[in-house]
Amino acid sequence: MSTNELLMKAVDTSDLQAGGLLSAEQTRRFIDLVTDQSVMMREARVVPMRSAVVELDRIATNGRVSKLKAEGVAPDALSEPVFSKVQLSAVEVMTPFEITFDALEDSIEGGNLESTVIAAMAKQTATDLEELAIQGDTTSLDTFLKGLDGWRKLSDDGHVIDLEGESLSQDTLGQMYRALPDKYKRQQGELRFFYAPGCVQDWHNSFADRPTVGGDRALGNADVPGYMGIPVISVPTIPVNLTGVSGFTGSNLSYGFLTPRENIIVGIHREIRIEKDKDIHRGVNLYAITTRIAVEFENDDAVVVAVNVGQTA
Repeated sequence: MSTNELLMKAVDTSDLQAGGLLSAEQTRRFIDLVTDQSVMMREARVVPMRSAVVELDRIATNGRVSKLKAEGVAPDALSEPVFSKVQLSAVEVMTPFEITFDALEDSIEGGNLESTVIAAMAKQTATDLEELAIQGDTTSLDTFLKGLDGWRKLSDDGHVIDLEGESLSQDTLGQMYRALPDKYKRQQGELRFFYAPGCVQDWHNSFADRPTVGGDRALGNADVPGYMGIPVISVPTIPVNLTGVSGFTGSNLSYGFLTPRENIIVGIHREIRIEKDKDIHRGVNLYAITTRIAVEFENDDAVVVAVNVGQTA
């Protein structure tokens, strides 16, 4: 199903329940819309939340658990799994907007204008949610981004690589790969690099500049070469206008992640609302799309973040 089809099915206001609460099927479509419209969230593990706070069980082992068997001799010790929990705490996000009576009456789309506008707002809401999921920081001066700590802030508890202004290359991606503990490389196909488009372009151009068949191929198409078989994914909501962290100063800096897909968690509350009201004094219909979102990494040790990533001029 295309994004536009998801939009229209998810935001059809003709069969909304009382209070604007989406039905179970509309909720599923809206969540599909959010992940389909996003990039990093599309790769993440999506957890439908039944309440504002959800705890996910995590089971791990501490190294080797197998022993050589000796006939008639019981093992000297039994291995035990390590149990822990990952907590998702959702914050409420609202998209308020209005449509004037005149616009509804005069539109060439006739009665379809309302659904078209709501669909456009829902699409932008999906983009905004990914921005919050990545850039969220409870210490931010931005009133939207301060809602929660996003994946960039959470990644500080993982492995941090300071590129000190260097752009993406075989060497810089290699630094990130070496920083990831080997036990997370057993499922190499699940690993992903996430970077801003400008940074990914630098990596792409490093291949296009080579006087080889591979260079010609890279120059002529939009496919981004992977590193060690790991896809390098372009994420437009990762900023490229940062001034530096950890004592390094510069301009037009960015950051990027390396982690298994399943390690990225986004929780979306099941009670999603699209509500409508009327202000007859101002002559407008009022609308609000309301949902709740939470993000986490299941295992901080499985995350590598590169900071102070530069871009070529």
